[in-house]
Amino acid sequence: MKTDESHIKKIVRSYYSKNAEGEWRRLKRDAYHQIEFTITMHFIHKYLPKGGVVLDAGGGPGRYTIELVRKGYDVILVDLVSEMLKTAETQIKRAGVKRRVRQLIEGSVDDVSAFADETFDAVLCLGGPLNHVLDARRREQAVTELVRVVKPNAPVIASVISRIGLLRTILTYFPHEMKYAMHHWRVGDYVPGL
Repeated sequence: MKTDESHIKKIVRSYYSKNAEGEWRRLKRDAYHQIEFTITMHFIHKYLPKGGVVLDAGGGPGRYTIELVRKGYDVILVDLVSEMLKTAETQIKRAGVKRRVRQLIEGSVDDVSAFADETFDAVLCLGGPLNHVLDARRREQAVTELVRVVKPNAPVIASVISRIGLLRTILTYFPHEMKYAMHHWRVGDYVPGL
């Protein structure tokens, strides 16, 4: 079944517009999520250059954006959901780091055409943004675009939710949307690394 990406984006917008504050708290709410945040920050510090401009693609409420600014980076945050950007703006002001956040842009990780080639010193795409691009070709296009906008040999740090984690989430919260995720479970459609 071919996925209807516009329908998927509607679902994502609907869910995250209602849960923007919860998403802000997610990485601090319990030990499990704090470990996720700590480990992710370890690898960010290990692989990012000492300074520069970072694209936080799908950065949601700005948790990583704020940490990057505190470490001396300038950041542009892109997210699909306007409520996430409003939460990010509030948290950025509260943290006192607004001067180094260059822009908050409503947009999708599968379309960063607003940026020229080799614009960024690093790109982050953490959490679930790539998981929300269900069509394998569009997901590959998203990854290609994230690589296009980063300088040569600069890092792109991305994470995805495992198929088991995704199945658990869909069955728990969105069982009526299972029809859009069936391609994740067919063995012949498996694409290594995506």
